[in-house]
Amino acid sequence: MAFFLGGRVAAAQSLTEFFNAQPGNHSDGGFRVAPDLRTDTIRTAADAGTVMRYFPTGQLQEQLPYRSFRKQELHGTQTRWFASGQVQAREEYVDNRRHGELLTYYPSGTVRRREHYQHGQRLTGECFAPDGQPLAYVDYMLMPEYPGGLNALLQTIGSTTKYPKLALKQEQTGQVQIAFIIDKKGQVSNAHVLRSVAPLLDAEALRVVNSLRGWKPGRLDGEAVDVYFTLPVTFTIQ
Repeated sequence: MAFFLGGRVAAAQSLTEFFNAQPGNHSDGGFRVAPDLRTDTIRTAADAGTVMRYFPTGQLQEQLPYRSFRKQELHGTQTRWFASGQVQAREEYVDNRRHGELLTYYPSGTVRRREHYQHGQRLTGECFAPDGQPLAYVDYMLMPEYPGGLNALLQTIGSTTKYPKLALKQEQTGQVQIAFIIDKKGQVSNAHVLRSVAPLLDAEALRVVNSLRGWKPGRLDGEAVDVYFTLPVTFTIQ
């Protein structure tokens, strides 16, 4: 018998590459702010349109242009706002890759970050203090980090997973899709089954994901944020 993470584990060299390979994760390194806001969708075609998320006050929080909802492919200008209504960030996407300018702002409206991209590759990047003075550059998005990296994560999962005896006896196999959040404190939260195989296997996959400790939280524009992942967990009998 065996337990392993689905997806392109063998080819992945880092957590960013691994999560990027999983269906449902954001195209930029698997990074996606936790989707906990009211959402509206305006379709311009059967599989394309704009997703809009709102603060509890009704103020628009984010607008995402999708070329394909099914494939989660962005194409156009993605915009985020502060609760005050001030623009927080604008990003240009072409064919699901950053292409053009990325700008972020402080609540006062002054520029916080300016980057230029071509076909997903960053060409230039600058960071600024609230008074406009230049700061040392830091990456816009930093993925959560597990102690020891991807190999340590795989080893931890492999050593803590127990194939349920009844599931083994009944030869239950398959891939459980788990969704979860690494929150601002580096803790796993809101783990739930996105795609079920069997109750026993679902429960074991959830238990293992919930037991993962010690994450370094992800950061967006220098600030800790909740990051949402999907993770395929495959059970097989050999």
